[in-house]
Amino acid sequence: MTHLHIPDGILPLRIWLPGLALALLVLVVSAWLTHRETRPKLAFQSSIGALMLAAMAIELPLGPLEYHLSLLGPVGVLLGPAAAFQVVFVVSAMLALVGHGGLTVVGWNALVLGAGAGIARPIARALSARFDPAVSMAAATACAQALSGALWVAVMLGGLRLVSRGRWLHDTGTPVLAALAAPLWAAGVVIETLVALGLGRFLQRVRPDLLPGRAPLPGKDLAR
Repeated sequence: MTHLHIPDGILPLRIWLPGLALALLVLVVSAWLTHRETRPKLAFQSSIGALMLAAMAIELPLGPLEYHLSLLGPVGVLLGPAAAFQVVFVVSAMLALVGHGGLTVVGWNALVLGAGAGIARPIARALSARFDPAVSMAAATACAQALSGALWVAVMLGGLRLVSRGRWLHDTGTPVLAALAAPLWAAGVVIETLVALGLGRFLQRVRPDLLPGRAPLPGKDLAR
């Protein structure tokens, strides 16, 4: 419930092209902001991207439905807004190449996921002054998932409004879709938050310096 699974050929040009153009613009800005990153930091970013790609490619049974993790919050907390957007853009493009959503929704998916990832680290950093780092990561993940879910709904409703010119408001299937989407979105927030809490506990034991607000370990500073 945080990104679009729409195949190519369904969305008209006037919907997907602005999203792709805006995503490319944000990608250029993020590249400029991170162009001085060290090789260890780039390697770390690549490994986190691979982890996110694997998580989003593996479908987990959730009753009659299937669900896959996005790791949106942990990616944002560990990488920060600019690097996290680069990761979600590349992951969205790679997933589209294997049929996980179309190429035409890569832009909107990068924006929806990138917005959530973008707020995760600032929230975790602010909370880490008063709370446990793992709890801060979990809370930041909940906020990131909530924001991406809200943007997902906004993009879907905006697209429906443009395509149907308001007729979707009178479609009896729309309330049913909304009734099903709300609990699934809430379940996704809970699942991702619990996974982020577990991941935060693990990092707190093995590499606490990767979490916001923690000093780097001797010889382990990614900025070098």
